Amino acid sequence: MRVGINARLLHSPTLRGWNRYAVNLVAELQRCGAETVLYSDRPIHPAHLARLRQGSYTIRVAGAMKYLWWEQNWLPRQCHRDGIQVLHSPFHFGLPFHTHCPRVLTLHDAIDARYYQRPFWRRPGCMLNALSQWIARSRAHHVITVSDHSKRDLVEALHIPAERISVIYEAADQAFEGPVAAPERKRVRERYGLGKPYFFYVGGWEQRKNLAFLIRAFAAARLQEVDLVLGGGEGAGTEALREVAERAGTGSQLRLIGWVDNQDLPALYAEALALVYPSAYEGFGLQLCEAMRVGCPVLAARATSLPEILQDGGETFSLESPNELTGLLQAVSTDETYRRALAERAERRSQRFDWRRTALETMAVYRRLAA
Repeated sequence: MRVGINARLLHSPTLRGWNRYAVNLVAELQRCGAETVLYSDRPIHPAHLARLRQGSYTIRVAGAMKYLWWEQNWLPRQCHRDGIQVLHSPFHFGLPFHTHCPRVLTLHDAIDARYYQRPFWRRPGCMLNALSQWIARSRAHHVITVSDHSKRDLVEALHIPAERISVIYEAADQAFEGPVAAPERKRVRERYGLGKPYFFYVGGWEQRKNLAFLIRAFAAARLQEVDLVLGGGEGAGTEALREVAERAGTGSQLRLIGWVDNQDLPALYAEALALVYPSAYEGFGLQLCEAMRVGCPVLAARATSLPEILQDGGETFSLESPNELTGLLQAVSTDETYRRALAERAERRSQRFDWRRTALETMAVYRRLAA
């Protein structure tokens, strides 16, 4: 099957959520027999192409033009020339109003409409972005989302018919397969200066991630020989988090390590006492899968999609009060038997998430539409 992929965002080398999903999906689609054509209006970064099998894909990069013209005119014409059977955008936007072939859109969540409660015309960015997202949602023949929770939100908040939506889970990528070797653990600890046992969070630092809540719960646990390590965020939020920690009396135990290289993540998870994920809204929660895959105990908020993804692979806590999380932090840090049991539960649950399964289920959607 000849599949077109809107790969426009892969011009950036970063592997945050949407790009991580796109690269892993494309790599596995190729192994499932799909002939993929990657479309962009800018060169695709070599770091992403290095993860794909040479000779298994074609790249089409347009010349200089306005974005909307690329999306609505150049892209459908090029798909027709290339004999594309299904066009898929994995990025919430980027589908033409009309093509000769069926169109698939991945919507990871409905966060703007559901959590921030903003109509599409009042969302951050220009009206062009809002228009592109509206076209993609309204003109997609089928929508893929990444959790049952997200599907409910898409139906209730965006009014997409349930029969047009398939739930297909994401997974941790191959970098998280298997145990992390002791030398690699030592290298990463030394790189980030992590001499003490630590609880770990990685992700954005926006308000919905509830990092102030995590800091206060950690402070209440009074774990003098344990650090709290927060990775992934940078910029203005850094000083605000330091202030929260100082007021809570745990400033010396807060480690803000900023952006984390992808190659360092497996060891950071593996060395942590637990991943703690206090987010109030997630469409999936890929960090849970990554941590579970390396056998890291997981503590996650009892909110939105996180209990669905975690299930019996870890423990959940309420966001109404920090007391429940404080108790879990104390138990994990002081009870080695309990911590080992959590790690075993995480590894068992991680077997449910696999990119080959994701690709096969995605191919089934393509085949139904193409037929």
